[in-house]
Amino acid sequence: MSSLTIAGCVCGLLALFVLPWLFAPVGLLLGVVALTKGRVENGIAVIVLAGACGYYGVSAPANFIDELWSSVDLKTVLQPGTKPAVEASAADWSIVSLETQMITSSNADPVCSWKLVVKNDSAQPAVFHGSIEFQDAHGVKVSQDQVEGAAVGSGSVGVFTGSLTIKSRTKVARAVPQISAGD
Repeated sequence: MSSLTIAGCVCGLLALFVLPWLFAPVGLLLGVVALTKGRVENGIAVIVLAGACGYYGVSAPANFIDELWSSVDLKTVLQPGTKPAVEASAADWSIVSLETQMITSSNADPVCSWKLVVKNDSAQPAVFHGSIEFQDAHGVKVSQDQVEGAAVGSGSVGVFTGSLTIKSRTKVARAVPQISAGD
């Protein structure tokens, strides 16, 4: 494989993660140059790779690097000997249901109302807190609403409700609860 083909593949793959408007055309150009130099298979492969990765990088950005970075807790990375505060384990509680309803009108932004039902299976009261993330069909966050902490008794069911105005005209495809329980 020539260095031209390798450079084109690298540019195509970079277009998937960063600056797709820059790296995809460069990868396409390197593929065309490989075609003109007689390396037909390599040129076509680079063109297809750069085009597909560039298209995906522009239309549905691969933000998993940003999400990975934001999900890393620097305290636990820098101090691996420390343990986080004790919270109720996921086995001690469960999400019973999450219901959402979109209310739309032609002259106003849509309003999404939600109802979250959780069950506390632990032997002591727990305070639930977190958020409900509203996502589009690609899993990209459109909006988010907070679940306010309230004590739910042992063996009881807690109901949390809320509503928020969706400022963007992007269609909400799903709601994802991100809930934790503690004292």
